[in-house]
Amino acid sequence: MLEAATNPHLKSMTIAASDAIPWPIIVHASSINLLFVTVGDVLTAVHDALHTLITEYEYQLVLLPNMAVGNRYWNGMMRLSLLGGRHWWAGLSRSQEGPEIWNLHLQR
Repeated sequence: MLEAATNPHLKSMTIAASDAIPWPIIVHASSINLLFVTVGDVLTAVHDALHTLITEYEYQLVLLPNMAVGNRYWNGMMRLSLLGGRHWWAGLSRSQEGPEIWNLHLQR
């Protein structure tokens, strides 16, 4: 978990979460002793971001346009609920948007 998450090492990275959730996940090195983002930093940041309660704005942005899930009440829902069952980690890939931008891949 203390291994570098990227090569070359990065002090921070942005994860473009997925098409299901439109907000980025920002990952920073977790310790002043480590000058780079570790695998543990990435896993913790993704976990924390997906286990955050969604806001009313996020509900309106993501759920309301989708009639299949738009009837659910947003209060108390976690972002994880927006993934439509895609909870299995399938990896990260470099984005074409820059060296510090990565895409999160999830599967059912």
